Amino acid sequence: MRFIGWVLCGLIVTGLHLGLSPNAQAQEVADPTPKGDAARELLAKWDDPESPGLAVAIVADGQTVFQRGYGAADLEHSIPISDQTGFHAASLSKQFTAFAISMLIDEGKLSLEDDVREILPELSALPEKISIAQLLDHTSGLREVGTLLLMAGWLEDDIVTQGQQYSMIARQRGLNFSPSEQIEYSNTGYALLAKIVEQVSDQAFDAYLQQAIFAPLGMENTVVQSNRSALIPNVAQSYNVSRRGTTKSILNREIVGSTGVITTVADLMKWSANFKLMTVGNERVFALMEQRGVTNDGEVSLLSRGQESRMYGGLETWSHGGRIAGFRSFLLRVPEANFTVVLLSNRGDFDAAGTAFALADIYLADNPDFQKAAKPEWSEATQSELDSYAGQYELFPGAVFDISNADGKLQFSPYGTSQQLALAQSGKGEFVLNSASQLSIRFDNEPGEQAQELKYVVGLNGELTARKTAITPVDPETLNLEEFTGVFFSEELQTRYELRVVDGTLTAFQLRLPPIALSPFTVDTFTGPGSGLQEVVFQRDGEGRVTGALVSAALAEGVVFEKLR
Repeated sequence: MRFIGWVLCGLIVTGLHLGLSPNAQAQEVADPTPKGDAARELLAKWDDPESPGLAVAIVADGQTVFQRGYGAADLEHSIPISDQTGFHAASLSKQFTAFAISMLIDEGKLSLEDDVREILPELSALPEKISIAQLLDHTSGLREVGTLLLMAGWLEDDIVTQGQQYSMIARQRGLNFSPSEQIEYSNTGYALLAKIVEQVSDQAFDAYLQQAIFAPLGMENTVVQSNRSALIPNVAQSYNVSRRGTTKSILNREIVGSTGVITTVADLMKWSANFKLMTVGNERVFALMEQRGVTNDGEVSLLSRGQESRMYGGLETWSHGGRIAGFRSFLLRVPEANFTVVLLSNRGDFDAAGTAFALADIYLADNPDFQKAAKPEWSEATQSELDSYAGQYELFPGAVFDISNADGKLQFSPYGTSQQLALAQSGKGEFVLNSASQLSIRFDNEPGEQAQELKYVVGLNGELTARKTAITPVDPETLNLEEFTGVFFSEELQTRYELRVVDGTLTAFQLRLPPIALSPFTVDTFTGPGSGLQEVVFQRDGEGRVTGALVSAALAEGVVFEKLR
């Protein structure tokens, strides 16, 4: 994902040095069966040489039955995608990071319960112990480093190195929550796991993965891109695709651990096969990869160890995907059926997870243990049901949705705005937010009960919970905006904002960012939607003077800013 980086100092990395095979020949496999016909029909809309596309590989009953590319790897040079085209795997990289940690644990060099502050002394200021297991299981409570960089004024297309992001992490003095209290997807945790691999193995992260995993498995076209200047042959370019057209999506990240792996569908098939063959690793390592973390109140982290565990059609599946710039990835394994599908894409509008499961539906249809889930029957929500959904729901600090029932339709509105969207119903308690982005919201309350939360659903990629809240609005006319003005500095971010009143609006200015308009939210709280200042809670001293603020945004909460006098 965004804003995570690593630069390997003192080593010039090229495609040859990384062990790539620049002249690899395409080895496409066209399944001549009706299943192959159905797969081709499903994927046909991306078979356009003038658009970015995807590479796909499918293993059924232990045999590669389908493997080919669709669309263009490089539009400017008219280079087509093949099964040997390299793509940035984004967060699918976490699977390799978790595997590396599991191997080091098996070798006795680490323990799941080790305190990361003892392995990485730079983190000694963290207020509580965080274990290796909590990093692996997304239960650490660490703030999201991408959001911290956004707060600090970094831009989407800035170059970010591992050293820079590690420095940001090491300066943190607070957590989103105490470790093991919640499950919260964390790129920060996997960035630290890469650092731990380096510390314990005494090798650079990319070198360790190459020596311990890629080379033994014959993954000749897989590398960790720890240097954006590296020459890596046959890698697809990244694109954004929208109704306005296709544009480049520049990726300037030197980031590993949470992301960073460049690979092909053919190589990922070798990786998937290793879960059965155990060419690299042993039963203890694979048992560690299957462990699921548990929170203090018993909630199981299905996202543990770089692979999501879920039941689908009555079969156990293991999967993980990734999104960075215009790259999309998804690896789905169904061990009971000896089935795997891999998808890698260079277009930001591609639904990798949904396509992977649709291909699974085709190829598992005649498996006696597979039962494709029929779409449940549903009827339009009654007026009383729509009323039960109404309320305010907070997804992240300052990110609140207003849900109401008006004119017989469920209405969605970001809190504090006049925007209102009438939502079409798509299932029982489910309503479409954005069909192109596979976004929807779902209510699971029982009939006759008021909803206390909603699920913010991103297709088959997962869902977030937004809990009901009650916002006590503040009358802007009663505010003296001047008392919130001044210069606010964060030691943790090493950045400052100047707050001024401009045309009656409290506005934040930062050296590298456009001005951010802050709207009154609740008492002493303002919000800057879409920015790193999603929620700004001003702090006062005993005499009522503003002395600082606690700033929060998605997955990064309570960052301290002091008002400079």
